[in-house]
Amino acid sequence: MSATKPAPELSVLREPLREISGEQVLAGLTAALSWLEANQQEINDLNVFPVPDGDTGSNMYLTLRSAVEEARHAPTPDGADSVLAAAAHGSLMGARGNSGVILSQILRGFAQGSAQRAHLDAGGVALALTEASAVAYRAVMKPTEGTILTVVRDAASAAAASAASTDDIRVVLDRVVTEAHAAVERTTDQLQVLRDANVVDAGGFGLAVILEGFARAVGDAHAAAPVPALLRRSGEPALRLPPNPGDLEATGSPVARRGAAAIAPREQGWGYCTEFLINGPGLDVEAIRSELSALGESALVVGDPELVRVHIHTGDPAELIAAASSRGRMSKLKVEDMSAQHHDVLARAEANEAETIGTAVQERPQAPPKAIGVASVAPGEGFREIMGSLGADIVVSGGQTMNPSIEDLLNGVRAVNAERVILLPNNGNVILTAEQVDPLADGCEVRVVPTRNLPQGISALLAFDATASIEENVERMLAAIATVRAVEVTHAVRDTSVNGHDIKLGDVIAVVDDVITQVGSDYLGVIEAVLQSQDAQPELVTVYSGHEIDEQEAAALVGSLRTAHPETEFELQAGGQEHYPYVLSLE
Repeated sequence: MSATKPAPELSVLREPLREISGEQVLAGLTAALSWLEANQQEINDLNVFPVPDGDTGSNMYLTLRSAVEEARHAPTPDGADSVLAAAAHGSLMGARGNSGVILSQILRGFAQGSAQRAHLDAGGVALALTEASAVAYRAVMKPTEGTILTVVRDAASAAAASAASTDDIRVVLDRVVTEAHAAVERTTDQLQVLRDANVVDAGGFGLAVILEGFARAVGDAHAAAPVPALLRRSGEPALRLPPNPGDLEATGSPVARRGAAAIAPREQGWGYCTEFLINGPGLDVEAIRSELSALGESALVVGDPELVRVHIHTGDPAELIAAASSRGRMSKLKVEDMSAQHHDVLARAEANEAETIGTAVQERPQAPPKAIGVASVAPGEGFREIMGSLGADIVVSGGQTMNPSIEDLLNGVRAVNAERVILLPNNGNVILTAEQVDPLADGCEVRVVPTRNLPQGISALLAFDATASIEENVERMLAAIATVRAVEVTHAVRDTSVNGHDIKLGDVIAVVDDVITQVGSDYLGVIEAVLQSQDAQPELVTVYSGHEIDEQEAAALVGSLRTAHPETEFELQAGGQEHYPYVLSLE
């Protein structure tokens, strides 16, 4: 038996941890997600860039959440390599924003460095972190120091140095976390934009938080995923957060703005944050990266021959989308107006300043209202993104069991900044509330198209023409929603009898255009029964999966439907809605 390297004095009071399995890796990722969620807003507050992916903490959280969800269903749960491979794939599918895409590449590199290792020792952890750094750097066309890239590189260097002197994984991870936080503090001196705002890099801090959550869980094999009691490590220096807009100096004058609120609008605008997936097979990642990166800035094009994730800031999303669509099948398209977001940042800062000093500030000149716009209601991040990409100017959160108030809808209509607004309630319980908005919307005509469900709302948006009158648009939308059948699949919340069906608590039920038509024990069986009951088979079925359905489960269900109905085209989208595991649109 070969002698093991002595652990430093730091670990003498505990048994050295010399290897970790897939179960411990999953516990570490789960704890990292909890730790990241607790720090999410603080990470967001560090942002100094006026772009949609400036919600760094939120984007990293959503990306890691997708990774953890897929890791929980790894083919070999006790294999570190299997769990990390699943997490890497999940993070690529769910990556959000610039920070989320880079995080997905860090996880991908970690998985590559752990390949064919069911158990990781200290050297394996160091190797995986080194590969994580290398993959992340390769993903960025023009790597910038003082960012998350610097933090992962310095953390990897600390891991390698520590693993050379100890085989205790706890000690290695402790040094990794300490160095990650130290690297975060150094970012202020590495980037001028951070020095100007006197803050540290948000993405770098987010990664340090993730590493800390992971280390805490792995270091205590008997602990459940911790709910953080602290926002950062004890003994670490306080983060340099920017002041809230409107905070006062000792003189009584407002503190100068920092971060995104301090950046003047660009005359030419900030462009559009455009994200999507390209599905293979046989994708040439390098060729796609070269072609698409030339069409914008902040380009991140990552993936493999089967799946490529694209994130680019561009002034012409249509040109980018056209180029991408020639390479493969696109999905999860998201286009966000960064100029509009920056305007919101400036408006909030101005409002906060006015409230603090108690005097009205001079109003910022606003763009004149456009002729016609659309406000829509939707639950679930996926549905909100879909409706935004289809032309909804504002999407108000709400739906089943969370109906928006009249005030919520009125505020949404006002945010559209249009002379005439079409309001899509997308739920039968919201229609009456929506009809009360027009008398309250001074200076704006509001017309309600009574969409009773989300598929109808999407069809209405597809029929919208910004160059047509409000009367023409209402007529087009009413015609469009009449051609759609909506199927909402959920679980019975009580025993009952409806339409000749004896329903028990927990049964899977299908609500077709507000009528319960099918009851069963599983999603596929109930959906199949709905399709079989149609007078004519639909040409297109779009399946929107709910937040409780993981991507693999949804893909398997749609695959089964495609096999059973070869003449029908099926599409799968992540709706993210609660209460309804699946919502289907039949056209």
